Amino acid sequence: MAIARGIDGVGISYEVRGSGSPVLVFLHGWAGSGEYFAETIDALDTSRVRAVTVNLRGHGGSEHAEGSGLDDIAGDVLTVADAVAAESVVMFGFSMSAKFAQYVAVKAPHRVSGLILVAGCPVSEIPFPAELRADWLARAGNGEALAAVTQQYANQPLPAAVMERIAAAAAGVPLAALTGTLDACLATSFADRLDIVRAPTVVVGGTEDAIFTPDVLRAGVLAPLPQARLALLECGHEIPVELPQQLAAVTEGFLAGLWRG
Repeated sequence: MAIARGIDGVGISYEVRGSGSPVLVFLHGWAGSGEYFAETIDALDTSRVRAVTVNLRGHGGSEHAEGSGLDDIAGDVLTVADAVAAESVVMFGFSMSAKFAQYVAVKAPHRVSGLILVAGCPVSEIPFPAELRADWLARAGNGEALAAVTQQYANQPLPAAVMERIAAAAAGVPLAALTGTLDACLATSFADRLDIVRAPTVVVGGTEDAIFTPDVLRAGVLAPLPQARLALLECGHEIPVELPQQLAAVTEGFLAGLWRG
C-alpha cells in the first residue's frame, strides 16, 4: 500500500495492480475500502489496464481529517493520479462513489477519459430516511454490523471470506469519516454543473438493486449524461462482489471502446 499526500498533507492510501493503459481508478462505497474490488480486479486483464484502488479519508489506511466533502475527495483522487503519473484516468465509482467519480469529472474534465458508474448514484441531493441514517451511523466501529448492511442489499449470500474482509475494513472507519462521506453523498448537488462532462460513460446496475433500481438509474444517472449507456446485470446492489467476473467483462468491453476511439 502506497501513500500520496495532497496540498493539505493528508495521507491517502492506494494500491496499484497491472502495468497497462488506461489507468482505472476505483472508488469504494460507504464504510468500504479498495479491497472491496479484489475479485473484480482479479478478473481483469491487468496487462491491458492499470488498476488503482483509492481509499477515501479515514478508510483502508488513509488518514482521517476534517474534510470529507466533494472537493476534498476530488482533490485526493487527483493527488493519487499525480502520484502514479496518470495524465488522464477512467473513473470507476461504486454506489456513493459513482457520485464522487462524476464530481472528479466536473472538477477536472481534461483528466477523466471515461466513467464507469456502478450501482449509483445521482448527482442531486438524495432523500434518505433519518431513522435509517441513524441506524447506519450507530454501527460505527462494529465491523460485523456494518458488513450486515452490505449483505442486506446483495441479492444472494456473499462468501464468508468476502464478508470477513468487508467487516475488517469497516470496523476501522471512524464515525466522523462515515458521517462525512454519507453527507457528501446525500446532502450535495452539482446537477447544474454536469453538462461539462463529456467523457464516455457506462452505468452498471443490478436488476434487483433495492437502493438504486434500474428506473432510478435511468432517470437519475443516465438521463443527465447523454453520452452514457446502461448495462444491467442480474444481481442486487453489491455488484462488484456478487458478479465480479461479469462486471469485469462489462468494464473491459467499455475500455475496448475507448481503445478503439
